[in-house]
Amino acid sequence: MKKNKELGAGDDIDSRCLKCKDVTNHTIVAMVADKVVKVQCNVCHSLHNYRPVQGGVKALVRRNVIKRDQPAKEVKTAAGSKSEKRFHEMIEGRDQRAAIPYAMNVAFQTDDLVDHPVFGIGLVVKTISPNKMEVVFKEASKILICAPKT
Repeated sequence: MKKNKELGAGDDIDSRCLKCKDVTNHTIVAMVADKVVKVQCNVCHSLHNYRPVQGGVKALVRRNVIKRDQPAKEVKTAAGSKSEKRFHEMIEGRDQRAAIPYAMNVAFQTDDLVDHPVFGIGLVVKTISPNKMEVVFKEASKILICAPKT
């Protein structure tokens, strides 16, 4: 990667995006002298102050602690079972093998079945212009990026 003195507006740089909640690729929008000031996220397109990537800082991971003398028990919440039941009702009678593999550069329509690599099979319930869609999965509903309709 280039040093700050060689960077300019329009160049790409990694920055922390609070909307994406991750370090993503950004385009430099504004600089003061040789310091990057404003960037635009290439994933969610939000415009924000440049937040440098902090090297060596790991995210805090919370884990459920199970004591050895206690048996592990499965807890199923009412909300989880409701969304799962709704999901099964929505895709009942549909051929899941016909699901379109999810990719951000593919345009989807309402009622398309989507095969997401993390969330599994889902159903597009709403398209949000220009490049987002709401998809209902077994666990929950998610807003995903997709290609704009042509």
